[in-house]
Amino acid sequence: MSNITAERDDANATIGDARTKTESESAGTAVETDAASAGDDAKSIRGKRSLFLALSTFALLFLGLIYAFSMFATPISTSFGLEKDAVGLTFNIMMVAFCIGAVIGSQIEKAIGVRSTLVIAALMFLDGFVGAGLFGSGSIAAVYLCYGVLGGLAVGIGYNSVIATTNMWFPDKVGFSSGVLMMGFGLGSLILGTLAVNLIPAVGLSVVFAGIGVITCAVVIVLALLLQRPPANVTKIMAPGKETASGYDPGDEDAPLKSPTFYVYWIWAIIVIAIGLATIGNCASDAQLVGVGAGFATLLVGLVSTCNGLARVVIGIVYDKTDVKVTMLVDGLIAVFACACIIGAFATGIPALYIVGALLCGFCYGGVPVVASAFARQRYGAKNYPLNLSLANFAIVFGSILNVIVQAIVGGTDHRMAVFTVMGVLSLVAAFDVLPFSKKWNKDLRMLEARRQQA
Repeated sequence: MSNITAERDDANATIGDARTKTESESAGTAVETDAASAGDDAKSIRGKRSLFLALSTFALLFLGLIYAFSMFATPISTSFGLEKDAVGLTFNIMMVAFCIGAVIGSQIEKAIGVRSTLVIAALMFLDGFVGAGLFGSGSIAAVYLCYGVLGGLAVGIGYNSVIATTNMWFPDKVGFSSGVLMMGFGLGSLILGTLAVNLIPAVGLSVVFAGIGVITCAVVIVLALLLQRPPANVTKIMAPGKETASGYDPGDEDAPLKSPTFYVYWIWAIIVIAIGLATIGNCASDAQLVGVGAGFATLLVGLVSTCNGLARVVIGIVYDKTDVKVTMLVDGLIAVFACACIIGAFATGIPALYIVGALLCGFCYGGVPVVASAFARQRYGAKNYPLNLSLANFAIVFGSILNVIVQAIVGGTDHRMAVFTVMGVLSLVAAFDVLPFSKKWNKDLRMLEARRQQA
């Protein structure tokens, strides 16, 4: 009897072993299938995100034409018969509208999706530029409304949607993707703006504005038809080290305007933006004041824009290789050195110093939106990224205001050395601001890690 029992037990054990082996083999097959599926997903994501990055950069190249205003200012004044100082106010109106549009756009996108939001932006841009061309002659109000308000709102809405959506495809390279996108936006005025301005003598400003409106609208609508959000598991597949099992997102608990870290970041961003705008807005005239020839002074404006665009990629790579603290410090120190060069140029009359300073100002200015994009995503998560990005970019408004205040206090165009002396002092403030930012950033990282572990 015992022998029978033993044999039965041996048989059951054999069957159990066989079952275990079969289950193990099945599990192994399942793992291999999942791995293959993950591989396919990764390959598909890489292909799609490369396409979307290229298309989005191309669309931003056209939306960036709004920044070609410095090139259009004189033609607007002469062709439309408008006073130059009054025309210059259009840029400030546009910048405020841009930032407001970004905030509005984040809420529109949440309600109706990225595609419909981009269509709205495209149509508003069309109305703005065509309207400026049709009704701008003899009417500064029309220029303000069409180019400044409608154009600014359209670009803010479109910019925010494109940046926020496309960056979601790059959880592993958010700095790089932000840099490439913003390079397109920054170079729009240099590449397409130069082409557009050269067409004005042949066809007229009204036709050029209408053409810009129609072509940009078409490009953005094509992007709207193709662009889509990434799958929910994009971080798990492309950046597994940054994905948590709980799916925790800082946006569930934190908002930028309730975070001290955000305001310390803003101090840095506002100052660097003000320095950049002080340089870009008067580059050609300032260059000639220190002895740069008129021809090269005009070329220098384009070179500054080129450095602006280049910085967006370089700073993005620096961000991915280091962290936000190092990136802000590097960009801030470049701003300090840039101001020192420009002050030296006005003090000594050495043109080379101004050229170097202006190029570096363009570079450090170009780094700000990249840091804003990556910082907003890393610190405040993906959940409310479009809104958080727009809030980070609102530093542009305050940077513009700071630039105007500084120039008004010291006498503006008549006291350029004094302007950059003040900007130089402020650049030191921005560089030292990285210290309190670092303390708050490190504290935030510890807090976020504790939350992830609890989740």
